Amino acid sequence: MIGVGIDIVQVTRVAGLLQKYGDRFRNRCFSEAELELAHQRRQQEAATLAARWAAKEAFRKALGPYPHQITWHDLEVVHGESGEPCLQLHRAAASALAAVGGSRAHVSLSHEHDYAVAVVLLE
Repeated sequence: MIGVGIDIVQVTRVAGLLQKYGDRFRNRCFSEAELELAHQRRQQEAATLAARWAAKEAFRKALGPYPHQITWHDLEVVHGESGEPCLQLHRAAASALAAVGGSRAHVSLSHEHDYAVAVVLLE
């Protein structure tokens, strides 16, 4: 194991950002696939996006103090073959993982009422 990161996000905070900034917030922080999933889960859009935001933050924390310039779009939460959440790393995120000697990032997501949480384990 190279690193572990955890992050928790308040769902109402994300709901407020969605209400205040709308597509500007959506497009800045999430991929088309992430937004499509959130759209399909319309009643849980804020919780769905909050969990993905938490995963992106948890990945950054798992890297440790490594100086990196990872953008929101360098990290994407997708579904694996069995429907499990997986982190797909692009550009700077993939480079940062390789720079710390890692080859894979595992992610676990959960949300309950007003909180979404993500844990990332790097190996």
